Amino acid sequence: MDNKTNVIQASEAIVGEVTAVITQDREQQKVTLVAKDGKTYSALISKYNFGQKNAHQMQELAIGDVIEVMAELSTLSSGADNKSQITVRAMPYVLRKIIVADHQEDCMGVGPQSCLLTKIAGQTNSQTGWEYRYSGIEGFDYEPHYEYTLLIKNTTVANPPADASSIHSKLIKIIEKKRTIE
Repeated sequence: MDNKTNVIQASEAIVGEVTAVITQDREQQKVTLVAKDGKTYSALISKYNFGQKNAHQMQELAIGDVIEVMAELSTLSSGADNKSQITVRAMPYVLRKIIVADHQEDCMGVGPQSCLLTKIAGQTNSQTGWEYRYSGIEGFDYEPHYEYTLLIKNTTVANPPADASSIHSKLIKIIEKKRTIE
């Protein structure tokens, strides 16, 4: 059995959808990514591989996220199987579908405020999974009594102020807006 590993630097960004989260913690994650050209990759995303310049870019991923990555591509050839693995060097953005609840809740950031309740689209319809969103979404005007499904673009902020989010979210599209109270 002749095993060969070829390593090349990807000449352009790989854009694809996360189809599985294999492992995940604060320092690294391993996901399965299906690129726009249909190729499947096992992607290793580690703060250690980003280097000083891009260390702030690592975002926790979820199934259904669409990401752009700059990576080093490794192909392990063993017989009929060719397995492609990418080691991510930079992750400029994440596109994510989220649900915004039909009401806000009081929360405590730097001071008392009202927070949107959000969760990743595709989670169960139960009340579990809702998270406070302390920062807004650029371009999104919330109206109470409507539940929204949004497509947002998350980019990391290199040096955010101490009281601000390290992720900047921008509305790409309102997928659905439905009234919950008649």
